[in-house]
Amino acid sequence: MIQVKINDDDRRYAVEILKTKNFGHRSKGFNGSYEKQYTGLIGELTLFRLIGKPQPNYESGRLDEDININGKKVDIKSMARNVYMQEHYVHNFVAYQKDMPSDVLLFISINKRSGIVQICGWLEKEKFLNDASFFDQGDKRERDDGTSFVLRAPLYEIEQSKLNKLNNIKDLNDL
Repeated sequence: MIQVKINDDDRRYAVEILKTKNFGHRSKGFNGSYEKQYTGLIGELTLFRLIGKPQPNYESGRLDEDININGKKVDIKSMARNVYMQEHYVHNFVAYQKDMPSDVLLFISINKRSGIVQICGWLEKEKFLNDASFFDQGDKRERDDGTSFVLRAPLYEIEQSKLNKLNNIKDLNDL
C-alpha cells in the first residue's frame, strides 16, 4: 500500500474546483455531497501527482475517465475514513456506475484524522464485479464497531485483502 500525506496544493485546488463545479449529478440519484466530491478529487489529484501527470482542469466537468495508465481506463474510487485501512475492511463501488467505461478500479482510502492518503490496490473491473459481494438498496450493513447503516443505493463491496497490491509508484505506472 502506498501512503502519502495530502498535499496542500491538492487540497487548495480541490476546494477551488468545487467552488464552481458540482460533480454530484447522477441520473439515477445517489449524488455525492461536497465532502464526498472533495474526497474523490483529493484521491484523483494525489494519484495524478504521484505518477507525474499534470492536474486535470475539469473545465467541462467530470472527465470521461479518471486517468489513463498504459492505455487502461482507470476509475479511481476514494473513500474517507477515520482510521487506517485494514485487510478485512471493504472498498465499495456504487452499482449505478458499473456500466461506465473503465478497465480497472483503483481504490484509495483517505484518513480524515491524519490526512494520509492510502493507495490501497486495484482490480480489473470485470474481476471486481465477479468477486465482489453485492448488496441492494435498502440492505442493512454492519461495521466492525457494531454500528450499522442502510444502503441508499445498490453497492458492490470487496475486502482490501482481495485487491492487487501496490507497493510503490512503479507498481502504479505498471498497471
